[in-house]
Amino acid sequence: MYQEAGHRSLFFFDHFWWVIWLVIFGALIVSSYTYRVAPYCRNGKVLRHDIYARVGHWLNASGILLLLYSGYELGFLWFPRTLSGTDEIRAMFNLHFVGAALFLAGAVFWLGNMFLAPQRLKEHEPYKGALKDAILYYLHLFGLVKHEGSPAGKYEASERLAFVPLTILAFLMAITGLVKMMGHPVHLPTALLHASTLAHDSMALILAVLLVFHILLAAVVPWSWPLFRSMIDGFVSLDFVRKTHPGWYKELRENGACEVEENTRERE
Repeated sequence: MYQEAGHRSLFFFDHFWWVIWLVIFGALIVSSYTYRVAPYCRNGKVLRHDIYARVGHWLNASGILLLLYSGYELGFLWFPRTLSGTDEIRAMFNLHFVGAALFLAGAVFWLGNMFLAPQRLKEHEPYKGALKDAILYYLHLFGLVKHEGSPAGKYEASERLAFVPLTILAFLMAITGLVKMMGHPVHLPTALLHASTLAHDSMALILAVLLVFHILLAAVVPWSWPLFRSMIDGFVSLDFVRKTHPGWYKELRENGACEVEENTRERE
């Protein structure tokens, strides 16, 4: 807490660090009482992301954006700090605190879901031949090849390949961030704090680059718009699934998730 010109500036990391641990614990508890909804068909649409997936995603996304923005303003690696006044610095550190809380709430909630529903983890994991399928998929989109690889499942091969580095980056950023945070209320070795800061900042830069590609491929290019919308209302059209995710469509039919819907459409 700084005192300047007759008023005091409160830094959340100094006084409310325990809130971050409370968020982590609370997210785990909430995830243990969460029952995920399996995909189903309704009125020509398929549920792709239930409400819990969407809430977790947007908590995570908003937290990452706040962390990257505030981290840039505060300066990291060779990027200089853009702020000078105590109040501005305090506000940005506190914004970083809020971003950390949102990010950890979404990430830990998702992690708890993975333990309770491990089949969801399998949907994200890369598979043998995923790299080849990802290359063929994008070559096919640009009309360079006729064959687009193996039938896409619920998640494209490129999404499943990106899952591993993004998860590792997020995990390491969380660990190094927690180490940096605990340097406020307790004494930690200077070498440990310096190493954590360097690792945290380096991974933040890598994450920022990957985030740009993620936003471009997930929300900007036209072929991703139906999937982006599913992160808002949860649904994609059955025709879209049939045409662009034939592997998932086959799975839905085999599981009976869309059997009634398809039989109705065939009779029409």
